Amino acid sequence: MTQLILNGQVELPETSRDKYRCYPATLSQQVDMISGRRVLEVRGHVQMIEYSYDYMGNDLMRAVLGILRGGTSFPVAYLPDEGNSLITGIFLTQEISQPTMAFSKGGIPYWHNFSFTLREVKPHD
Repeated sequence: MTQLILNGQVELPETSRDKYRCYPATLSQQVDMISGRRVLEVRGHVQMIEYSYDYMGNDLMRAVLGILRGGTSFPVAYLPDEGNSLITGIFLTQEISQPTMAFSKGGIPYWHNFSFTLREVKPHD
């Protein structure tokens, strides 16, 4: 089952055992009023995606890191928690763990303990 495709071209392997989460989050900000009251300004909801994978090959890791570390928004096809088919949106990297090299096989490194969080760029509803 495909859960995540980054930038329309990099399909990530299916992950399981609580390593994929996709959920709506409230985009809000606390504002201090002149009167001293503090209010919560809700701007909408954004989709959040959390993904982690254990051993990933070198070529796939390089492709994923190139997109996530690019510093710009990118299209993502993702499996939402309320549906069975992929939805597309524009996302930014919110958080990324730094992968570590686990071992090499045939002179090719395999990376370990890789995870990231994506946040939808524009709020909806």
